[in-house]
Parts: sequence; C-alpha cells; structure tokens
Amino acid sequence: MAKQRHSKSRQNQSTPVASGNGVAPKSMSRRQFLGNSAAGLGGALLATTPLGAYAQDLEPFIPAPNSLSNGRSGGINTGKPEKDFIEEMRDYVIAISRWAKSYRSDFAVIAMNGLELTEFLEKTLFDTRGVAEPARNYLRALDAILVEAPFYGFENYGEPTNAEETKYILGYLERLKLEGLQYLAVDYTENRADMNKARAQLKGLDALYYAAPPPGMQLSSLAKVPSTPFGSNPHVIDNIRQANNFAMVLDSSPYGTKDAYVEALAATNYDTLIIDPFHRGTIPLTYDDMKRLRYKKTGTPRVLISYLNIATAETYRYYWKSGWRAGSPDYVSEGNLMARWGQEHHVHYWTREWQSIIFGNESSYLGNIMKLGFDGVLMAGIDEYAWWLDY
Repeated sequence: MAKQRHSKSRQNQSTPVASGNGVAPKSMSRRQFLGNSAAGLGGALLATTPLGAYAQDLEPFIPAPNSLSNGRSGGINTGKPEKDFIEEMRDYVIAISRWAKSYRSDFAVIAMNGLELTEFLEKTLFDTRGVAEPARNYLRALDAILVEAPFYGFENYGEPTNAEETKYILGYLERLKLEGLQYLAVDYTENRADMNKARAQLKGLDALYYAAPPPGMQLSSLAKVPSTPFGSNPHVIDNIRQANNFAMVLDSSPYGTKDAYVEALAATNYDTLIIDPFHRGTIPLTYDDMKRLRYKKTGTPRVLISYLNIATAETYRYYWKSGWRAGSPDYVSEGNLMARWGQEHHVHYWTREWQSIIFGNESSYLGNIMKLGFDGVLMAGIDEYAWWLDY
C-alpha cells in the first residue's frame, strides 16, 4: 500500500526526455506543462517581443557529433526507461477497467488520486499555453475518483491543507463535473466543525465525504466522529452512485484478529466500505467474511470496494517471492522510501509481466478480488508515474 503522497504528482515536473529518435512524449499533464517555466515563459516572451519577428530566420543549432547528439545524457545510459509514463499509466488503467467490466459490467473502477491523468495538453510550436483537454478514454474507464486530504491533513494530521493545494484539487473536480464521475473525499481530521466546513465546500460537487481518525494517514480504524455516518439510511445500496457515505479502513492490524476486524465493520451503517481484501495484508478474507460485511447493521445490502495497489510491489503480499529484489525480476525497481504500511518496491508497471500479476486472468490479484464478491476496486499507486518522471 503506497504512501507516496499524491502531492508528488503535483510537484513541478520537467518534460520527459525524448527518445533517441527525437519523438516527444504523446501527452503531458497540466501541472507538468506549467512547470516547464523556462520553456513556457520563455516562449511566451519571445512571441510578444520584437525578437519573435526574426525567430524563424535563425539558423537551426546542430550539435557537434559525439557531444549532444544522443540527448541530454550524452549517450550515457541512465537506466531510466524511455517511456511516456503518463500515457502508460492511462493505458494500464483503461486495460484494467475493460477487462473487469467484460466480466461484470457494473463493477466499479475507482482511481485514488492521480488527478493529472484526467487531462492532457497538446503543445504546438506556436501555442505556448495550449488548451487542457479531458483524457476521454481514461475518464470513460473510471466510475469514480477518490482524493485525499482536500481540506485537512495533507501535510500533518488535523491541520488545514494549504489553500493553493485545496484550490488545485477543487479546480480539477469542478472541471470534471460533466464527466459523470462519482467523487469521494477523505480528510484526516476528527474535528466535527472542520468536517462541516469541508462538506459545505463539496456540496456543489455531490461528493461522498469521510474523515479518517488518527494516527496520521494510516486508515487503521473506523471514524468515531461523527458517531453515525453522514446521511445514514436504511436503504438498499446496489452501487457506489446510490451511496450517501463510505468508510475506508486499509490497515486492520490494530483490530488484532480477523474476526474482530470483520465484526467491527459489520456493525456499522456505512453504505460503502473500502477495505483491503487481506487482514493485516496477509490473511485473505473468505466468502463467509464477505457475507457478514455485505449487510449494514440495519440489515440492508451495501457496496464493498477492494483496495488494490496496481503500481508498486508490496513485499508482504502473496505474489512476492523470497528471491525478489531490485532488478530481479527485471520489472522490480528500487524500494519505495515513502511506503505507508510496509516495504514495497517501484515496478515497471507498463510491462506485461507485472500487469499479469494484477489482472487479466482468474488467478490474478483482481481476478481473485472479483471472485470473492467485491463490487469494485480502488486503484492506488496511480500517481507512480510522477516518481518515474523524476527518476
């Protein structure tokens, strides 16, 4: 389970290095484009100054042989794969969605953070600002987007999120309103007044809201404030769009036994539960566990969503082999220093070998989640593309 904060995907990113044949990446995020201050601002100034009138008359610069001809690294292999990491992640998510929905059309596919993937900029030679366009295929693959800490807990638990960060998150959600996605928001606070302020700001977005209890961003217990879920109701909930509320518990270790964990969740009236399919990350839930979780305390059905990290390899998961390490197998990269719940490694998420572990057959991670009876999947690790851009 990756702790890599979604803030990393919003730091100013430089444009990925073009491959040796000079082909530029197919797409770039809004923040990435705006982050290219030297190129963006410089181009804009050039277009508005007298120099712009003579720019096309300048002779092109041709680097001397064996100097810059092979790109920024001067021909040295830096070990960074030559990939369009943003587009590879989009394609990966689309493939997961299509495969899952081919078996169950109402299976919910939810992205955890990674807002930048929802838009791309087509940059032309004479248009330095460009126009943000929705990434339509990617958006069609999703049923919902979950964002963390839009108002509280982005840096420290209980503290207000930076105003610029909040504006940035809400800006994306506002622009995507017409795409028909359900929004879910998780704040990290236990102050009821703060929750009310946050919910008021989300009112126009029709978002489901959950305030996770401490410690930190561990998501290791059910919220005690409020004592009953927002919008608690006795209705039958068949899908995420019918839900009025949700709870999210991803680290069940504080509950001790699996039975205690399942019992605590079953005794709630949340319309939707987002949980890990393994107790303590290693003990799988059973069909009997799912039957107990399926019904709210009122006795009516609810929606069960499974957490799934699609882009880092967690060393405590069933698929991790004892001999694995960075570089062996080839698609396993270095350790993730920002892991939230245990050791994990960055992976070449675009490779067939890694993706076959996650989805594509009944014995895959997602295949087993679907067979267990979950109604959807919350995909974490989506913002891993940002780490690879910085690699």
